[in-house]
Amino acid sequence: MLSFITDLFPAVYAEEEEVVEEVEEAAPAAEEEEEEEPEDIKPEIEEACGESSACAPLKHHLEECTRRVQEDGAHEDCTEELYHFLHCVNDCAVPKYWSKLV
Repeated sequence: MLSFITDLFPAVYAEEEEVVEEVEEAAPAAEEEEEEEPEDIKPEIEEACGESSACAPLKHHLEECTRRVQEDGAHEDCTEELYHFLHCVNDCAVPKYWSKLV
């Protein structure tokens, strides 16, 4: 059985010297190409938009719904309120993303 498998999948051996040289040469190149990642502006922009006067009423409704569910044990979820709040935040934030990227 083993010979059948080795006939189908022959063993391939690499030359050890070439592999070692390629690894040594590739390491310095990877260090040179490494760049510092830019700061992510998305959380900051979304936080500011969530606190804006346009989204404040929706945030209030979401917080009230969350309070009702947690404290009073209301048989509802706050999905609709969450969607409305996130829609407002996205409408506010998207133009700001593009102005920062350009």
